Amino acid sequence: MELSDKVKEVLANKNRINILSTASKNGETDVAVFGSALLTEKNTVSFVLKETSRSLANIKENPYASCLVLLPASGAKGFQVKGHRFYLKMNFMERSRNPVYLQERAGGETVGWEKSFNVDRKAKDTEKSKPNAYAVIFDIIETRPIVDAGKKPE
Repeated sequence: MELSDKVKEVLANKNRINILSTASKNGETDVAVFGSALLTEKNTVSFVLKETSRSLANIKENPYASCLVLLPASGAKGFQVKGHRFYLKMNFMERSRNPVYLQERAGGETVGWEKSFNVDRKAKDTEKSKPNAYAVIFDIIETRPIVDAGKKPE
């Protein structure tokens, strides 16, 4: 999906609050705040999810999710809060100890997720050496303003 500049600005704002909502195949829901959301160069959104999170368990059963991105403003109340709603579908998931997203390598080569195992080599079979998180990338299916009021999707 091609994103508007306004939507890209919302996802680039460093002060944003990302609230991810997921549901299992049985309709059991979860909602959680994530600081790791990142807009990729392919207009997808990436998250780092711990293997013990309900969000990850739900996404493994049901690839659809929504994300509410809020931009806090001093003194803003109710409908004055800015941000967007994002409707998502998972398209990539990889287990890693410390998933790190690299946007570019030296020389301009674009890359995706790269596993980063920053652990003590002497700790080979300890808990510290085992993968404990997932890099999850979602396609953005649709975007909408927080308050719809009959507006067209952006």
